[in-house]
Amino acid sequence: MAGVVAALALSLAGCGGAATVGDGDLGGDWALLPEAKVPTPDAGVCRPKTGDDKVVDWTLAAFFAERPVPCTQSHVTETYYVGKLPASQSDRTSPPDPGDAGFKSAYTSCAKQANTFLGGDFHDARVSIVPVLPLEHEWQGGARWYRCEIVEISDTLEKIVARTGSAKDGLRGSKPLAITCANDTLTDDKKYVTNIAFIACAKPHYMEYTGTWLPGDGKWPGKDAQATAKSRNCYRLGAEYLGMTASELDSTGGIAWDTWGGSELMWSVGDRGVRCFLGDYDRKKRTGSIKGKKPSEF
Repeated sequence: MAGVVAALALSLAGCGGAATVGDGDLGGDWALLPEAKVPTPDAGVCRPKTGDDKVVDWTLAAFFAERPVPCTQSHVTETYYVGKLPASQSDRTSPPDPGDAGFKSAYTSCAKQANTFLGGDFHDARVSIVPVLPLEHEWQGGARWYRCEIVEISDTLEKIVARTGSAKDGLRGSKPLAITCANDTLTDDKKYVTNIAFIACAKPHYMEYTGTWLPGDGKWPGKDAQATAKSRNCYRLGAEYLGMTASELDSTGGIAWDTWGGSELMWSVGDRGVRCFLGDYDRKKRTGSIKGKKPSEF
C-alpha cells in the first residue's frame, strides 16, 4: 500500500506542476516591509478634556493622549511645539521623568518656545506649560520627541479652563491671557495662602500681579533659604511696581504680598520663576490697578 501511495504522489507531481505564488521564484524578489516607527506628533493641534481631570497633572493625565481636534473647537490643551530630545538621552531604557536631565531639557525648550508663541514671558500669562514625552511603548519603539503643551488655568492650583481658539499671541496686543489681579484664599488662622484665583482688575479683588522674580540657575537653595529669597525679591518687585524703593516702602508699610512658584519640583524641571502679588494689608477689596500708587492711595 505504501508503494501505491508513493507512486500516486509521484505521478501527480509530474502532471502539470504545483501551484505557485507570485512568479514562483523565492530567490530575492520579495519586497521588504518598512521598519515600524512611532510617528512624530504634529504641532498646531488641540485636545479636548476627558474624564474628571480638573487641574494640570504633572503625571501627564489622560487628556494629553486624546486625539487632536481643531483649535476652534472646545479644548483644554494645545500643542504649540514639537522637539527632539538631545542625543545624550537616546540610550535611556525609559522616558525621562520630572527631575531627570532629559525632562529638564524638554521643559527648558518648551519655556523658550512658549515665550515666542505667546509674545512675552509665559510667567505673565494664565497658563501652565507641560512637556509630554513618549509613553513607555512609544519609547521602546524609538520615539525621542517631546510635545510642548499649553493649558489655560484659572488659579495657582492650576484649575483647567476649557477654551476655543489658539493661545497664540496671548501676551501681544490687548494681552488676553495676561495675569492682572487676583483674589487669594487664606487658611482659617490667616497665616497661609491656599490658592490665588486670577480675576480682572475691573472686578473687586485683594491682590495684583506685580511681576516674576527669576533667580539664576544652580542648585536648589533649600526650603528655608528659598522662602526668604522669594519674600525679599517679591517685596522688592512690589515696591518697584508702586514706583518706590524697598526702603521707602518699609517706612510706609500697609501692604501684603503673596508668591507662587519656585518649588523644589519646579526648580528641578527647569522653572525657577516666582510670580509675585501685592495687596492691602487690611485686605480691603478694590477695583482698578494700584500700579504707581503709594499704599495710602490704594
